[in-house]
Amino acid sequence: MPIKTRKIIGQVVFIMLAFYLDGLIKWAFLNNMNTGDLTFVPQLMLMVLVMLTIRIDSRRMILTYGIIFGLIYDSYYFGIIGLYTILLPLILVGIDHYKFLFSKTSVGLEMSVYFLSLTALQSGVFLLEKLFRLASADVGDFITFILGPTLLWNIVVFFVLYVPFANLSDWLVKYRRGTK
Repeated sequence: MPIKTRKIIGQVVFIMLAFYLDGLIKWAFLNNMNTGDLTFVPQLMLMVLVMLTIRIDSRRMILTYGIIFGLIYDSYYFGIIGLYTILLPLILVGIDHYKFLFSKTSVGLEMSVYFLSLTALQSGVFLLEKLFRLASADVGDFITFILGPTLLWNIVVFFVLYVPFANLSDWLVKYRRGTK
């Protein structure tokens, strides 16, 4: 099996592991934390996809990852196909479109891209839920009780997991041609 194929399989396994950890965190930790007014939404899968998007050069692969994992996320968590299936590829392609502006990746750059992506994704999901009348909260409640705690939780998790995830992302994307 060529090294490129093995790296792609590794990327998919990495994203699936992040998806699994999202569910595990929601089930194990956040069920106890989400009992009040505040709602924390872990987004490890988005963090991994943003890190890989910054490193991958193929827009077709980025779009494929966005659609496939958006469908998986929608079918597992929402049961309504469309929210993440539409928003995730749009966000990833937007990152890919503007990544030529980045001279060198750093913690601050990746954190700001992840922060903006997370804000866009959560706001987009809220707007689509309001459009389809699935959400009853107003914008002020959304920002205060859902978006704020979600951003805080995910930025803390980002700083904790940045070094291992960034190193693994680098290793999974870069390979030397002509070697087995």
